[in-house]
Amino acid sequence: MNVLRISTRLYPDIGGPAKQAYLFSEFCSKNNIKTIILACKPKSIPYQKIKVVNNNFIIHYLPFSAPGINSSLLVQINFFISFIILGLIKAVKIIIAHRISLIHGHTPSPTGFLISLLSKIFKIPYIYSVHGLDYPNKVTLQFEMNLTAKNAEKIITVSKSIKRFIEDNFKPKNVDWFPNSIELKKYFHVNSNSEKQKIIKKLNLIQILDANDYIITYVGHMIFLQKVKGMIDFLHAFKQFKIECGEKAKELKLLFIGEGKYSTLLKQEIQRLKLEHSVYLLGKRIDVHYILSISDALGLTSYIEGFPNVILEAMASKVPCIATNVGELEHIIGDKGFIVPPGAIDKIKTCIEDCYDFTDNKKALFKKEMYEYVKKNFDIDIIGKRLINLYSNIMKK
Repeated sequence: MNVLRISTRLYPDIGGPAKQAYLFSEFCSKNNIKTIILACKPKSIPYQKIKVVNNNFIIHYLPFSAPGINSSLLVQINFFISFIILGLIKAVKIIIAHRISLIHGHTPSPTGFLISLLSKIFKIPYIYSVHGLDYPNKVTLQFEMNLTAKNAEKIITVSKSIKRFIEDNFKPKNVDWFPNSIELKKYFHVNSNSEKQKIIKKLNLIQILDANDYIITYVGHMIFLQKVKGMIDFLHAFKQFKIECGEKAKELKLLFIGEGKYSTLLKQEIQRLKLEHSVYLLGKRIDVHYILSISDALGLTSYIEGFPNVILEAMASKVPCIATNVGELEHIIGDKGFIVPPGAIDKIKTCIEDCYDFTDNKKALFKKEMYEYVKKNFDIDIIGKRLINLYSNIMKK
């Protein structure tokens, strides 16, 4: 079976669609399914037409990067036209050269338009993965969903709320829920202070962190005001907890990872609260799994979320999570972490305190339960096999 996967973004670009498209392709290639990806050039790497990952995994890059969600309308329109035209030309060549038998597209737009068009031209079945509903406007959402949902063999959503939304508004009968997955073996947690100190040195954070510090990490894209609002809530809760800790407060460190147009709001609030010596903005990082390995807790108290990969990454790293009950967060974490309403600063503070006060026995049990929960429900070996079974069933039809 030869699959053409189309995504506007691809790892090392940030975001769930980019990571999942790459991870699924890698898994398929290891299970004798040849996957050809067509994607925009990630912003962080030089342009190359083709990258051969292995014999069953080949990437064809378009000569431009996908714009950010806050880009101007003119930029969005130019991207839309360029992606459709150049994507169509490249995809046609790929389909003919590799005898593609199935197409799998990933949001965001305009992937749906392209896979629908290719399916009509070549009479090839397609699957569409919907990672979120953050379309540029409602017209694009309406048009793309009506177009793709009508003829797709299967619509896959990463969250049950997105599944309900699509079924309620567009009435397709072919929607299925496939949660995001994670390559579990990539993640770990340090077992000693000496190991922790080595990782701190490896991360070049020796000037701000020490092995004796209690490290809380918060990972989030700062491109949405609602996300940064949640970061500021967490910051205030952290400040309250520091005040209560007295002398121990100097060991408390909070790391914010991410970037975006609203990052200045967070920076200003850190300065206003005089927390510059315990709270640090680390920007975009490609070594988050190492930072999680030395973290004692993770925060994600946003006002909007879909299915954030970082929660799975933290739980796989045996890091307790404090999150709001938005998107799929409550479903992902279950009783293996702490859930609070958005904006509930006092409750966030209490959760930080609960994490900090864990006994060694409770901490060890909590870590084991988190890891086993992710392994059982979200490991790529579990979700990847489900996807391959879906591919096989479509091909049998």
